[in-house]
Amino acid sequence: MKTAILSAAALVLLATAPLASAHHSAVQFDFTKQVPITGVVKQFRAINPHMQLTLEVKDAKGVHDVEIEGHSTNNMYRSGYRKGMINAGDLITVNVAPQRDGHEGGYFVSATTAKGEFFGMRSSRLAQDAAKTQAVAEGKAAP
Repeated sequence: MKTAILSAAALVLLATAPLASAHHSAVQFDFTKQVPITGVVKQFRAINPHMQLTLEVKDAKGVHDVEIEGHSTNNMYRSGYRKGMINAGDLITVNVAPQRDGHEGGYFVSATTAKGEFFGMRSSRLAQDAAKTQAVAEGKAAP
């Protein structure tokens, strides 16, 4: 009897382990900050539970990949994303909540495609527009 109970418990643990690891906390991201990352889309997957985006970035560190995760497909759709907006080879600027440990990448907040299409949190767009307006007023950017 004891062996049967232990076997059943082991089977339950094995069956539910993938479910427990399928969703994780976003505590590793600092949602009080936004960091823009511009690069060429290497891979984009609008899937559930989280969007996955890999950008090929060229900067002072050289050419390297940056991993970004984001909302579920339905949340992305509600924030303006439409199928086909992002494709491999596209140049895109993504604003992310950076990783707290300093690693590159982060959690998707908003994006602007090379065509000028925006999707994401509207407050992010308002903050970007306000920063641009201020930079223009200070003579640091062209209108």
